Amino acid sequence: MNMDMRPASIETIQACLGRPWEQVAGVADDHTMAVQAWLSTRAPRAARFETPGVTAGSSGQAVRLLNLALGSDYPPGTEDETIAADIEAVKSFFAGRAVPWYWWLGPNPRPADMATRLEHHGLVFDRPPLPALVAPLPARCPALNPDARVWLAAGRADLEAASTIRRIAFRFPEGVAVDYFESMADDWLNGDPARLYLARLGDAPPAAIGALVMGAGVPGVYVMATLPEWTRRGLGKAILARILADATAAGDDLIVLTASRLGYLLYRQFGFEHVFDYRIYRPVEA
Repeated sequence: MNMDMRPASIETIQACLGRPWEQVAGVADDHTMAVQAWLSTRAPRAARFETPGVTAGSSGQAVRLLNLALGSDYPPGTEDETIAADIEAVKSFFAGRAVPWYWWLGPNPRPADMATRLEHHGLVFDRPPLPALVAPLPARCPALNPDARVWLAAGRADLEAASTIRRIAFRFPEGVAVDYFESMADDWLNGDPARLYLARLGDAPPAAIGALVMGAGVPGVYVMATLPEWTRRGLGKAILARILADATAAGDDLIVLTASRLGYLLYRQFGFEHVFDYRIYRPVEA
């Protein structure tokens, strides 16, 4: 699929969101880092590791996206030796957990050459940059499938269905994260900070999920997934429309997400603008 995934211009961001690029990027980055730290540390076997400049969270699951080192925010003047020791400490933390992991760098790491420092410590740029998108609220909405039904998760059966959808759609290894939502039932059923949505067509079984998660005072869209046999039926659109409507009703004026390549075109239909890219690093495999 040929698509232009370059960030929007500074002028476009200002016109669309009514704020300078620097402010929008800062809000999006603060939100995303807060939520990703929360998501990676809520599982029963989770652990957290922090230094003054970086936060790391490990779910304990053998899935890279569930084990993350986040950002780089060292005060000016921090000694090079301190940063180097922290990078090695983060590597040791994940090695002790025996899980694969990523290190995310946002739009303004401190120090600015943190990517080079990670590479010097054996990490490699892993994947195409991960787009961070922001939309104003209320958002525009394309035509929806009238047969799509969306509801908030209300009990264990919904959580079990959501775990299955996520595992299959994200192609997790067999036996990994099979009870992802059930193991954190209170987080996903109480609506604070997360609301989990499911969707189906007519009377068919649940086939798609998505979540609204608050972080740093801002709402975001997460875990959007549809079973392969139910794609292109409008279920993702229906869930996203409901999330945006609920965020608008709560009084929020913008919403954040990080987009996979497959989801990028969907989000653009709802008025999301591409603000910046996360650079994703991983350790060199032994």
